[in-house]
Amino acid sequence: MKMKRIISLIMAVILLAGLTAGCGKDEAEGKKEGEVSAKGRYVEEEIPLPKGAGEAVGILNQNDSLVLYTRNENGYHSYIYENEVWTASDDISWMTDAHNRLGIPIDHIYSGKDGSIYGMGIPASDDVPYGQHIIKDAGDGTGVDCTPAPCLEVDEQGWTDLIVDMAVLKNGTIVIVEMNGVVKFYQDGKKISEIPEIIPIVSDHQPVMSISDEHIAIFGKDRQSVEFYNPDNGEKLESVEVKQELMESVIVPGEAGIWYLVNPKGIQRITEKGSIMETLMDGTGMLMNMDSVYLTSFLYGKNNVFYGLYNISQGGEKLMRYRYDEEAKAVRDKSLSIYGLKENQTVSQAIYTFQTEHPEVKVEYHTATGNEETPTSETIRTLNAELLNGNGADILILDGLPVSSYMEKGILADLSDLAEELYQKGVLKNVTVNTANLDGKLYAIPARVSLPIIFGEDEKVNACQSLDAFHTYLEQNPGERLFGTTTNDLAGMTLFNTFYEELVKEEGGLDEEKLTRFLNDWMKLCEVQNTRGIEGEFGAGIWKQMSTRFSSGLGLKNDPVMIEEIGGLISSMVPYVLARDSGKTPGSLKHYYIPQVIAGINAASASQELAAEFIECLFEESVQKGDNSDGFPVLKSALAYQAEYVETPEALNLCSSTGATNPETGEEVRIDAAYPSSGEVNQLIQIIEELNVPFMLDGMVSETVLMEMEKCYNGKQSVEETAKAICQKVDTYLAE
Repeated sequence: MKMKRIISLIMAVILLAGLTAGCGKDEAEGKKEGEVSAKGRYVEEEIPLPKGAGEAVGILNQNDSLVLYTRNENGYHSYIYENEVWTASDDISWMTDAHNRLGIPIDHIYSGKDGSIYGMGIPASDDVPYGQHIIKDAGDGTGVDCTPAPCLEVDEQGWTDLIVDMAVLKNGTIVIVEMNGVVKFYQDGKKISEIPEIIPIVSDHQPVMSISDEHIAIFGKDRQSVEFYNPDNGEKLESVEVKQELMESVIVPGEAGIWYLVNPKGIQRITEKGSIMETLMDGTGMLMNMDSVYLTSFLYGKNNVFYGLYNISQGGEKLMRYRYDEEAKAVRDKSLSIYGLKENQTVSQAIYTFQTEHPEVKVEYHTATGNEETPTSETIRTLNAELLNGNGADILILDGLPVSSYMEKGILADLSDLAEELYQKGVLKNVTVNTANLDGKLYAIPARVSLPIIFGEDEKVNACQSLDAFHTYLEQNPGERLFGTTTNDLAGMTLFNTFYEELVKEEGGLDEEKLTRFLNDWMKLCEVQNTRGIEGEFGAGIWKQMSTRFSSGLGLKNDPVMIEEIGGLISSMVPYVLARDSGKTPGSLKHYYIPQVIAGINAASASQELAAEFIECLFEESVQKGDNSDGFPVLKSALAYQAEYVETPEALNLCSSTGATNPETGEEVRIDAAYPSSGEVNQLIQIIEELNVPFMLDGMVSETVLMEMEKCYNGKQSVEETAKAICQKVDTYLAE
């Protein structure tokens, strides 16, 4: 749902009722010690969409029935769901008219409190100013544009207002939320009021409000509260603190005074007075917990049943029903724990697949940080101590952790047999067999791989192939830049990682002599690159904000050579544009690949078989096909699909734009990028299938190198002192 997080709460009232029901003598007999008989919880079920219906646009509650709106080449249609059966209803001629006559395809639908159905869409023609229009049924089978006139005024960019959310009150007043976060009320086309508090907006379609018969609910500007307003006069009535990030949540009205928040954590119930907040359903293992889906519509239906319509990122939709199942065990008999340093969507997708196959197992997924944060060295030390003591999660996602040390200390189980089964199913052997191999046994398997690519002038590409080549280049080309616009940390850490295999001694640790020469060369390069002048404009510390291991510069179209890590189709967009502009073809950097989502099983786990089944789910085609920007698939069929996907209408319509001002020239640089072509992706697939050198730099080592290089760059210690400090700290850490 473009969202993630985990929560594992069970309603106390349900648990208590279940425990009470299980206290009878007959029920207790035959049960194992510690087994709980509590029953009753919300479950997720898929409702198959009607065949041949086309693309699902949205769902609405109409006359106590669930109504699905779809579109295909013939227009817009509706289907009613009753008694587990879809029945085709009327063609929605006014929506079809809006598309054909007004040139506005309806992308989102809303149920107004005035009894009308509204649609919102953006003009299909580039000749019409860009911006959302609100359409309703004129009553004669045609659509009428009822967008308030002030919202259609064209700005300097040639755009009209961007409306990210809307609602209609009983008296026909249209409430809109603009891209700037302002909520405005329009009656008869004229603005009658607005809410002064600005709502944070991050998308051109972002549900941030909802209406009941009595109140309007809007997310607060702090993004952690829900504010309730009187629809008649816009007066704020209550502000309810929910103590969670709401940027990616949806709110829907339920019974009088009750509202429901929907997000990756699940479904939570709140009251307008804020006196009760409880979790109805834990989102772990549910579709709503996956980043590869987008929640199109969510409804509260009769009998406390909920419906969610999801758009799948690589095509198709799914309709899910959430209902209270009295027979489902409130506390599941088995559990499986997963731990990683950062949240990961491939793991979340695999949890969904595994949970579908094993509803009797409760999956607990814990991480040290969110997907954007950086784990601390203390976090890793604490985990290491826990694992050495025979504790820890059943499954370990080893990205950023000392895999070699874990293998040597017997922390990881042997996965050699499982790996052979996966190879038979089409998992690439070249990027998995070398990742965690010790004495001929395999102890972890990556579910994804990223790779650093390099392109540019031949002489400069050659300079990045070895420590000696880099040193020679600087000696023979004094004053000549190697990279484009860059900073000391981008250039330094990218080159350190590039030459890492040469800097490491056979017995472990870093070679102090080689490291000293490298640091001297790096400092010379920083002078040539004018990094201090560039950092005066962009600021220092860019590397700390990045999650990649290779990025030689800022990509401002002036790179003699560029090294960039790509971890999926989306992250390939800009590098491939820059490569085309330079007339070069991206190639592999030293046959490096970065194992991602590296899955291992804790040797101390009591759930070895279940853990192995979960790891298999990581390699299911449905999981592997997703582009989560955490690496390319390692399943051959899913990897081949990438070249097919970039030719789909959805992919062809997707583009990315980025831009910045060159701090040295003042030039405004803008890059508009689409996916690489099918031919380019096939070339990339061929590169991936030939990679054989895993790049696995321990997060603690990387943090140490960056910290000491920063001291050197800022003149706090010499090159020699820096090399010595790095080697000593790395040796100490590895010895631990």
